[in-house]
Amino acid sequence: MADTPRQMGALGSSFGVKGWMKVSSFTSQPENLFDYTPWFIRQRGAEWREVQVEEYKPHGNDFIVKLNVASTPEEAKAYAGAEIGIRRSSLPPVPEGTVYLVDLIGCTVIGLEGVMLGKVSRIRDYGAAPILEVSPSDHLAKEREEDLLIPYVEGPIVKAVDLKAKTIEVEWGVDY
Repeated sequence: MADTPRQMGALGSSFGVKGWMKVSSFTSQPENLFDYTPWFIRQRGAEWREVQVEEYKPHGNDFIVKLNVASTPEEAKAYAGAEIGIRRSSLPPVPEGTVYLVDLIGCTVIGLEGVMLGKVSRIRDYGAAPILEVSPSDHLAKEREEDLLIPYVEGPIVKAVDLKAKTIEVEWGVDY
């Protein structure tokens, strides 16, 4: 399905006695996650399921959310770690020359000397720069079991992105 939800956040631990949950937003401005509807959640090994955001509010540097699927701490705990997904069609268009990081998931990463490093399986953002988690391609899997972690820094590291061809060219080697 072309408009399958894309992960834009994750649910954390339960909060309080009324089924609230902590939220990790993967959007550039964390509060923007609440502007996009509908929300979908997916637990490990399950399919995406549409849910309703009943209420949300800031909590420290993060947010907490009340979803229609949990009204007790026990129900909320069952969703800890679930992915939050948004359909790509629910997101506003991006300016020319920019991309939604979520659109990079599934792209083939090509490194130094044209070596295919693998495919982007996930994107993490720890503050300094988003990190592309790249699952090694079959020919590299023999040499390297763990994912490659490549900073998404346009210019010095990321040289070109072609979303139509689903490729990312990087200044990065297998042994980095």
